[in-house]
Amino acid sequence: MDNWTWNVAWFSDPVFLGHYPKEGLEKFAQYLPEITEEDMKLIHQPLDFMGQNIYNGYYVRAGENGEPEFVDREPGFPKTGADWPVTPEAFYYGIKFLTERYPLPLYITENGMSCHDNISADGRVHDPNRITFLDSYIGAMQRASDEGADVRGYFLWTFLDNFEWSDGYKQRFGIIYVDFTTQQRIVKDSAFWYQKVIETNGGILSMNQANKDILFLDPVCTHNIWGGTKLREEFGYPVEGDDIGECWGISAHPNGDGTVRSGAFSGMKLSAVWKEHPEVFGNYDCDRFPLLTKIIDARDDLSIQVHPNDDYAKVHENGSFGKTECWYIMDAPEGATLVIGHNAKTKEELSDMIHQGRWKEFIREIPVKKGDFIQIDPGTVHAIKGGLLILETQQNSDITYRVYDYDRLSNGKPRELHVEKSIDVITVPAKSVDDSVKSALNLPENQLNELYSCKYYTIFKADVNGKMEFEQKYPFLLVSVLEGDGIVGSSPVKKGDHFILPNGYGKVEMQGKMSLIVSTVK
Repeated sequence: MDNWTWNVAWFSDPVFLGHYPKEGLEKFAQYLPEITEEDMKLIHQPLDFMGQNIYNGYYVRAGENGEPEFVDREPGFPKTGADWPVTPEAFYYGIKFLTERYPLPLYITENGMSCHDNISADGRVHDPNRITFLDSYIGAMQRASDEGADVRGYFLWTFLDNFEWSDGYKQRFGIIYVDFTTQQRIVKDSAFWYQKVIETNGGILSMNQANKDILFLDPVCTHNIWGGTKLREEFGYPVEGDDIGECWGISAHPNGDGTVRSGAFSGMKLSAVWKEHPEVFGNYDCDRFPLLTKIIDARDDLSIQVHPNDDYAKVHENGSFGKTECWYIMDAPEGATLVIGHNAKTKEELSDMIHQGRWKEFIREIPVKKGDFIQIDPGTVHAIKGGLLILETQQNSDITYRVYDYDRLSNGKPRELHVEKSIDVITVPAKSVDDSVKSALNLPENQLNELYSCKYYTIFKADVNGKMEFEQKYPFLLVSVLEGDGIVGSSPVKKGDHFILPNGYGKVEMQGKMSLIVSTVK
């Protein structure tokens, strides 16, 4: 890394700027002849453009006292067939450096990749590594150009596999395969790809396409007075405590904004991806991410509560969404129940029951079991009971009105109730139980089975047993793995994983043995 022959400025500064770099003159003083003004006049001549080969570069950071420090590449760093590191970042920064230091039009006179190319059984030469390399490097060049770098041309090295200096015929840089014994030529996949790059003026580059990577999310977990330990012990979420009530698996809400785990948007909050890359979500027309997916572990009973609709929340909750939601029962103890609805016949009777604390008379408690699906419309009195594990899909809202909280204390104080707002929004009479609960067990395997659809979302259940394929034709799909494990595309997934299949993903291929809840928008 201290090899001065690879220092671009040492050779280019005299030609383009009329002097050698000061640091080089000091560093190599003992090796240098006298450099005269006459020398520099001959070396520094008017030129129309600069040509530069760029293949790779070293990583450098500011070390102690700001001094440059070389950084080792991590194990498994991608390399070419010639053992050169793959560093498209060096292409971007190299172009930026050259066009800023030498303000002339720039031509990339060489860039490419040596691969271990072979003729496949079908008689063709498939070189996806070269396509990936060129896509990332040419994309880096476009990025620099878009930011103002004056790049006039790009020359791919090279058209044919060739004699490569000291390596002879060992390295294959070409996009046309050459059988060096017979002289047969075979057009590689990369040549057809490069043809399309030229035809579209770069339009097919990945950077110019909507990103189709699966978005895996690191969820946000919350502590709740009624929470338990299953989210850590059974799902492996890295959160301590014995009061972990909720995992916000797919959420862009300010109270729990998930982080993209890997890929092009690694480290970004979901809300930022929604705002900055609407194409990932099919340019869906909404001012915020519309849905929220949770896993709820209720060790104890949740409060008796109700949610407002959009119109009420817009006026009374600073423009928030209302809250339409649904539950899938992931696990339930023997004899489990839920509160769904109430027994009041009129608003007056409703108000009397609540103000008089006639809770046993007021609430409607119904039996539930694993695999049940429950739709909770705004205005529905409801409560999750202790012992239940639930996957909840809802509007992107955190508005809940508590009607009753069993006189519990949190930090020595009763939690806030919202009695009058609750009375305002509760639907009277309540929807029938038959219209609220359905079983989602024993559905056909290896297909999306629709459980419910309303103007806010459509919910599917999928039980993968072996292989499952379908076309992603929706604006986007939110997926939560409830049980089991498998593979989606080429990515392993397991119980507790949450991910988004973006717009335009195409054919979805899954295999393994796992149960999924999948949701999308209308």
